[in-house]
Amino acid sequence: MMGRLWPFVMGSVALGLDAYVVAGLLPTIAASLDAREATVGLGVAAFTGAYAIAGPLLAGHAGRRSRQSLIASLLIFTVANLATALSPSIAFFLFTRVVAGAAAGVYSPLSSAVAAEIAGEAHRGRALALVLAGLAVGTVFGVPTGLALAQHWGWRAAILLIAAIGGAALAGTALRGTELPAIPASGARKRLRSIARPKNLLTVTVTLLTGVASLGLYTYMTVILSAGSLASHQTLAIWVWGIGGAVGALGIGRLMDRRDPLRLSVVILVVLTCALLGTTQGQTAWIMVASLFVWGMCGWASLAPQQHILLQTNPTDGATAVAANASANYLGSALGAIFGSLLVSVHATPTVLCASAAGVALMALICQIARQRMNTAE
Repeated sequence: MMGRLWPFVMGSVALGLDAYVVAGLLPTIAASLDAREATVGLGVAAFTGAYAIAGPLLAGHAGRRSRQSLIASLLIFTVANLATALSPSIAFFLFTRVVAGAAAGVYSPLSSAVAAEIAGEAHRGRALALVLAGLAVGTVFGVPTGLALAQHWGWRAAILLIAAIGGAALAGTALRGTELPAIPASGARKRLRSIARPKNLLTVTVTLLTGVASLGLYTYMTVILSAGSLASHQTLAIWVWGIGGAVGALGIGRLMDRRDPLRLSVVILVVLTCALLGTTQGQTAWIMVASLFVWGMCGWASLAPQQHILLQTNPTDGATAVAANASANYLGSALGAIFGSLLVSVHATPTVLCASAAGVALMALICQIARQRMNTAE
């Protein structure tokens, strides 16, 4: 399957890297462009905000001509990152971040929908998991690689790495010929109504809350680790979370092909909530290590079942539903970072941060149980 889907996986790796690497480069970019770190930080919001808006609005229309749309969005994404790497000013930098985010918002959900269509119903779960695993790989392993490049050759080298990976995905997609299937899509008004349907809205809400709890808390990983038993092993602890994420993202596919994705999602959210509660026990090393691994695993495994549920529920407009879900994941991450910032600003302890995230994960679980009952009631 990897032989057929590798361009989509590579594209997801580039997107995962692009979404988070700038956050680690704020001081060097600010010094290079003679700007404040807070202003450079708007580049992260510019990317994720454009992603969240462009996906639901454009991905459904783009699905009608999937090959052309995938090539165009990857081309724009790659060129925008090249422009970012060559930015002469902070204004130009922020503009290129908006363009790259908008292109990513079209590409990411469309690539998932196309991959699922290529794989067929029997292997849809594995296809979705494989493409979404690219986001995890880009975030978990690509970001440290990008930061290492920046330390040796400057921040522009890290952005060029993103452009190179995007270019490889672009070449692979272009060489596929005309075999990519079209994805059913309705008009703009119907797409918006589709997103607002109770089942879809509840599913997307679960994704949003999960993003707040998991990726939002990850933003403050160093704060969580600084006061506990792993304070002197923070890099190792982050790798434990990352390895768990890779295991979850890559392993969830086969389970989805064998189990009902709604029930599977409920189990994932139960375990995620327990893992986040486990991180409140920062003084006990083995509990903390186990909790970090399970947190990463369930956090990254949670998105693919949601995509599967939406594709099942929306056979005539899957691209739009998946786009809304992907946008909710990014928006949840941003909201989680904001809420975490508020807590940190009032000197909340790591225990409070982790318990708050567990509370949000519990809310996601309650919403998913309600979503499951909607299906049972039919």
